[in-house]
Amino acid sequence: MTSRHRLASRRTHETIAIEHEGQRYKIGLGRELVCVERAKVGPIVEVFLNAQKVNTQADTLASDGAILMSMLLQYGCPPSDIAHAMKRNPDGSPASPLGRAAAFLIEDDR
Repeated sequence: MTSRHRLASRRTHETIAIEHEGQRYKIGLGRELVCVERAKVGPIVEVFLNAQKVNTQADTLASDGAILMSMLLQYGCPPSDIAHAMKRNPDGSPASPLGRAAAFLIEDDR
């Protein structure tokens, strides 16, 4: 088993508001600082996802899924594999808010 990459104490955090099937969510993307002096950031190393209505089933599932996605990243799973594994709608768009969050992982690689 691959060992988990321990995150640095100092990380950047970007928050993105989305709406999915009438529900509002916030996606948080954490990146480690590669060079503090130049404010250079590395790839996404952690994901947070929360529904607007806290402590609902949607919020719990979104949060738990983001925790698992973060652990996959920290254990070295390629971001493209994570994004590719998410369920899609017939038009190819992500079928869930977690899938929307995973799309940011591969957009980051481009």
